[in-house]
Amino acid sequence: MTNEEKILEILGTMQADMNGMKADINGMKADMNGMKADINGMKADMNGMQADINGMKADMNGMKADMNGMQADILKLQMQNENVIIPQLKALAEGHEMLAQTLAPKNRVDELENDVNILKLAVQAMSAELQQLKKAQ
Repeated sequence: MTNEEKILEILGTMQADMNGMKADINGMKADMNGMKADINGMKADMNGMQADINGMKADMNGMKADMNGMQADILKLQMQNENVIIPQLKALAEGHEMLAQTLAPKNRVDELENDVNILKLAVQAMSAELQQLKKAQ
């Protein structure tokens, strides 16, 4: 084998190695392009998530405002209970207690009804007697 043939053989081997390296580089380029696409997709997803988080923050702020309004309403109701309703209930209870103290007991009312009925009968009897006495004169 001559020097030229050896050089050609070495060049052929180097050419094959270069072709393999080119194929590897092209594969790596394709992988890098796929990774870039994945990263771009992830960036889009992250932007969407950021928008969702911002929306959730706005919703939370609205809920906080609603809660503050509800707390103010509850405080107003508590104050109304303390200042208006409870005193009125106490006055009503006191009036009811006073009525209960001044009313005659049921058994006493029953006795008075019986006495009135007896008196009515006595008056009717006396009226009848008086009529008879007037007729006899």
